[in-house]
Amino acid sequence: MGACASSTAGGGVSRRRGSSAAAKVVDVEGRVQELKQPIQAKNIISHNPNCFLCSSDSIGIGTCVPQLPEEEELQPGRIYFLLPLSYSHKPLSLPDLCTLAIKASSGLATYGVDLCSANSKPFPLSRVQGVSATSSHGPSAAREFLGAHNQARAAVGVGRLKWSAQLANATALLARRQRNKMGCQFADVKDHRYGVNQLWGSGTSVTPRMAVDTWVKEKSYYDYATNSCAPNHKCGVYKQVVWKNSSELGCAQATCKDQITLTICFYNPPGNYVGERPY
Repeated sequence: MGACASSTAGGGVSRRRGSSAAAKVVDVEGRVQELKQPIQAKNIISHNPNCFLCSSDSIGIGTCVPQLPEEEELQPGRIYFLLPLSYSHKPLSLPDLCTLAIKASSGLATYGVDLCSANSKPFPLSRVQGVSATSSHGPSAAREFLGAHNQARAAVGVGRLKWSAQLANATALLARRQRNKMGCQFADVKDHRYGVNQLWGSGTSVTPRMAVDTWVKEKSYYDYATNSCAPNHKCGVYKQVVWKNSSELGCAQATCKDQITLTICFYNPPGNYVGERPY
């Protein structure tokens, strides 16, 4: 890796076979309506006068959600959100976006649709990889992220993490935002509901294992006896990797120009609390 930097913050399911060609409307609670016939936005709003429609690819952090024009026809294969009118009057925060993504992913999963699916086009995630994405992605990336984490955790006697598709969807949304709006800079994740590790790398392609291994290298700077990092060094990202109370993991990667890669992982419950040992 040419250069890198890390950041941290604190049974089977039955599926209905949805049509990839149908427009889908998701409300704020994650309920999904599939529309197989052409329909204008005003027809949906007339039954929900206290709400508005927006296209999923128009949603961004720190901006008010734009309303879909009433005369606009919902496009096949696209995903739309039906939101309370209050959402159009205030900037959308990162926690708001993550909550919306998690509820939507739960509802869409029953249709066999993933928020990061290239076919459904809910969010333009080219070169963003999470649990599903449009480049090298999917189960292999999830296994690589998970295997590298659990190997580090096993080394200190900590239980295994489980992969969370909902967390992966949330990280994919954030990675997409950082790629499209911020040039793959670190996301501002202060006061986030999940634990967060980030890695910025340039000069070469960064695989999931390479990202996790970079975080785990900080183990050499962590002194368990004093629960502190070596002088002039950081070890917070390592502590989050092996935090004993974290049980779920979801990660995504985004690639920007000049071979810059941003890796983001969410951990639930969060860890890395000041004054507490990771295990």
